Amino acid sequence: MPLISNTSFDLLAQLTQNNNKGWYDAHKADIKNHCLIPFGEMLEHVSNRLIDSALPLEGSAKTMFRMNRDVRFSKDKNPYKTSVSGLLTPSGTKAEMAGMVYAELNATGGWVAGGFYRLPTAQLGLIRQRIVDETSAFQAILDRLADSGTDLADMDRLTRMPKGFSEYEGHPNAEEIKLKSFIIRADITKDAWLNGDVTGIVADLARNAAPLIRFGKAALAKPA
Repeated sequence: MPLISNTSFDLLAQLTQNNNKGWYDAHKADIKNHCLIPFGEMLEHVSNRLIDSALPLEGSAKTMFRMNRDVRFSKDKNPYKTSVSGLLTPSGTKAEMAGMVYAELNATGGWVAGGFYRLPTAQLGLIRQRIVDETSAFQAILDRLADSGTDLADMDRLTRMPKGFSEYEGHPNAEEIKLKSFIIRADITKDAWLNGDVTGIVADLARNAAPLIRFGKAALAKPA
């Protein structure tokens, strides 16, 4: 597998300092060869490691995001992302955004996350309701995550119970019901990219996230 190299990190660091079309066009081939191609092959190698897992996920160059930014409605007018990112999904396409694994390479290392990120309110309600209806099953997922050394990311949490769930303020999973994102996350160091350990890190997180993803997808499959 072509590894991410120090050149990869140097290019992304330079892009951060020279975020303009002239610099990008002059280094486009280098970014492709040292950042985009090896990242896509990393996703393919992780996919191969997950073929026989409880929740096979697939990723490739086709599930990567473009470097170009849509600046039409953003105050940040920099034309390019300074990171390389992509998905691993059950269908192997970017069309499936609910219940997946996201990985990112940036100038200082990167990170990976799996689960459900900022779903629409109606879909969040379905997962929250399943937490209420199947509390023991959800708690078993939390316990399993704890055993693996991780837990749900403490982010996007409401200060009060969401609309329609105020009666569950005393629920044992009330703090989880307040979440707007259900994800687990891990940082990826530069060394992990350079020596190829990144594939194991991403695959392990995908395996750990599998019960959470299955729980959420079963909830979303129910009519609102």
